[in-house]
Amino acid sequence: MAAEGVRLEWRTFFAACFRRRLSPQKFSSLLQAYEVKHPSLSSAALAKVLLDAGCRDGGVDPRLPSYQEALLDSKSIDLLSLLSSIKPFHPEGDVALDPNILDPQEAAKPSVQAITLPFLTRKVSNGIIIEDMELLMLLKALVPWMNHFPSSITLEIKAAFGRCLSLLVGNLSQANIQLAGALDYWQKHYQLHDEIPTQMNLLNGVNLGAVSFQESVLDNEPINTRAGLYVYLNAAGNVPALVTDLILASFDILANAMYRTETTQSINILRSFLVNKLPAFLSNYAGIIFAPLSIETCINQALLRVDPAAFPSFSQMFDLLGKNSILSEARQEFLFACALQQLIPESSIEGLLGDVPMQSLPASGKYVKDELVAQCTANPARFEELIGELENMEGNAEQIAGALIEIITTLCSNNDTMTLKCICNCIVRKPATLDTIALFCSPQTILQPMCRLLDQWQEHEDQVENQPVYDEFGSVLLLVSTIRHRFDLDLTDLGALDSGSFVSRYFGSACDSRGIDVLTAHETELLGGWIRGLFETEGINDELMSTCKPAEFHLLVATLFDQSVKACQARVLALDTLTGGFEYLLEPFLLPSLTAGLTWFAHTLWETKDPSPSIDTLIPALSTLIKPPSMSSDSAAMHSAVLTIVAGMLEEALTHVQRVHKLRVDISPLLETLRSHMQQNNRDLRAYSELETWAAAPSMGLQTALSNSINGLLLWCLTESSGATGSPPNYTHRLVRGCVQLLGAQATLKVLVDELLSQISVGQEQSVDFLFDIVVSLVVAPQPNATSPRLTLKDVLRTQSQQADELSKKDADRARVIVRLDRRVEIFSAASAHDVGGGMAMEVGDGGGMVLNNAEGITTTDLDDVLKHTNERFGRGDFLGGAGGDEFMAMG
Repeated sequence: MAAEGVRLEWRTFFAACFRRRLSPQKFSSLLQAYEVKHPSLSSAALAKVLLDAGCRDGGVDPRLPSYQEALLDSKSIDLLSLLSSIKPFHPEGDVALDPNILDPQEAAKPSVQAITLPFLTRKVSNGIIIEDMELLMLLKALVPWMNHFPSSITLEIKAAFGRCLSLLVGNLSQANIQLAGALDYWQKHYQLHDEIPTQMNLLNGVNLGAVSFQESVLDNEPINTRAGLYVYLNAAGNVPALVTDLILASFDILANAMYRTETTQSINILRSFLVNKLPAFLSNYAGIIFAPLSIETCINQALLRVDPAAFPSFSQMFDLLGKNSILSEARQEFLFACALQQLIPESSIEGLLGDVPMQSLPASGKYVKDELVAQCTANPARFEELIGELENMEGNAEQIAGALIEIITTLCSNNDTMTLKCICNCIVRKPATLDTIALFCSPQTILQPMCRLLDQWQEHEDQVENQPVYDEFGSVLLLVSTIRHRFDLDLTDLGALDSGSFVSRYFGSACDSRGIDVLTAHETELLGGWIRGLFETEGINDELMSTCKPAEFHLLVATLFDQSVKACQARVLALDTLTGGFEYLLEPFLLPSLTAGLTWFAHTLWETKDPSPSIDTLIPALSTLIKPPSMSSDSAAMHSAVLTIVAGMLEEALTHVQRVHKLRVDISPLLETLRSHMQQNNRDLRAYSELETWAAAPSMGLQTALSNSINGLLLWCLTESSGATGSPPNYTHRLVRGCVQLLGAQATLKVLVDELLSQISVGQEQSVDFLFDIVVSLVVAPQPNATSPRLTLKDVLRTQSQQADELSKKDADRARVIVRLDRRVEIFSAASAHDVGGGMAMEVGDGGGMVLNNAEGITTTDLDDVLKHTNERFGRGDFLGGAGGDEFMAMG
């Protein structure tokens, strides 16, 4: 086939991809298949054809860089060809192209360079240049860019090329300092820097060479060291004040939780932070405080300022008739934990407390992790004792958590599933211990070894019976599900999992039933065996379990439920037979499967309509699984853990059904049981009553509630500055997160800026400074899902700060406030990069989450992802021919 014909075929292919708005992933897959069956082009020709297809109608398709990257990754083109294809001058001459003689596609190319060069910069920084020959060829391609850079090229393109060149110089400085020096000379000689238009008069007097040099210097990833922290705190000038404020803030947060009547779970984890985390942290840096001051002085100053109404002494507690007794022991628990860490002598506790203490140091003293590991290895019964001690407020939780993590990791590596099952069951019975463990390590530290174990499950060679295998597998799976739910984790948080692994498939689709026609012959046989075992006389025997691995069973549960309920609706199964068969699943070795099964029920309930005969089957079957007539103690603990995971989604689905079927009286008991298992989650908006209260605020609802909360924090600051002691204001960061989710980050930031403008107009400088500090903290506060595509307050603030010049022409005061706020946020962020807290990050609350749409209308998924479940209606011939292209363009 002639070369021109091959180029035409490839151009038709690329044009169809642009027209259909294919995602980069789908483009890569289709490219791989297309290359197999069609003649190839040279790297340079292919890069040029793609560029021509992506530049049409006087513009550049925004997907062009993504497609160029796909071709680079597949080795279909190289960096040299791509760079050459976007040259803004004659490849064989020294004269710049006259813009007047360019055709429409060529006229679009200046924006091509501006779009492509930043993308190439990222590719270079990621190490795409790996061979000396590639590097040499790239440099040869860069020479004409420098020697023949036309004066007619826009400053935007020149700046983009300068950024790319600076990065290349920096990379070369590590491999060939002479070559890097020569290239750096060329860059400076031809003034190829990332410049800003001179008419803005912003760089007058700035040494651009120095700027370029700073850009070219590479550095390693920042790390945090104890020595660095030591120097940082020494430089702070008033370390005792920092320690005092940290202690006081911890007590204030705990008092606020009590005043807000937070759940017992939330209050206990804050107490554990105060007692188990904070003293251990302070012990690492107590040596920084020098005489005549001491850590004991800091503790005393902090306790003098804590709210006496929230933390009464024992004598005061009796005067208050037992009110606030939940925190009455917090002060002495903290002091004894400090004594355990040898921050203060035990004899000082009575004086600091102002009362006779009612407890003492733990008899076992301060734990050592390695000793605990040795104890558990010698006596497995010690596991359960340590898990119980995690709830103690004594100061030993860090060592216990470290020992448990090490033991779990070792058991997974050694495939000791019998011992691991015992630990998993103990933690599942006391899920609050997970919150304490999370104070000292991330949940992923526990999850990842267990996920690998589930994916690579190996049965023991001496295994005689199969029920214990199901028992051990189910216990590990239930703990993984509990952790994932409690901390609202997604698949990416579980580690690098293969898409075909059991864990990926289970958490991705185990709750979705599959049609019989899509099951494999082996799966169909297994499904039939389980149906016969549950609903016929065969029962669940060892022969059935020997042919079906535990992972296969858990992936079949939703389909098993679906087929069983449909058989009952078709009168193939009697209702009593159905419910009686489901009772088998309440046995401990099968009970963890109800996580996927009950999730399937929740999804199916949403599909019921009035009138719906299926509800007469679903509700009795669901009642059997939610409110069983009797269970063993082991089953009851597992059953409670399963209900905790599925309670939120089932409660919402049953509430929907109750609205549709108002006359049914068998739904309310199920809702009562589920609501008793629903736990407050501090990281989402499950507290509907709280949301209703904020929305009901006068005037502007959520905006007014946020404004009132900010004013409460400001009033507290002013009260403290006057020397008076006040209780912490009623504040929860759920309000800020709710505003961002429901109103959008831009509207939320407007409320914050409006409050600052209001205080500035009053003219009280101290109030303004206080309010700036409050607003900065609101902007930089940790986000529950750092990888979420939703815009954050910091993102919007940075964008508005960059546009402040334009805004100043309309509202100069607002522009000045935005710039000031952005500067302070950047200063705070730079300081927090040192991680002064030494890893003191803490997550409070269990899992679950409500999906809320962003009010700003930011699209969080690609069009192809939205359409991923749509049947493919176009054949390959239609695709290349362009059939249906208009419809796709209209949808985009």
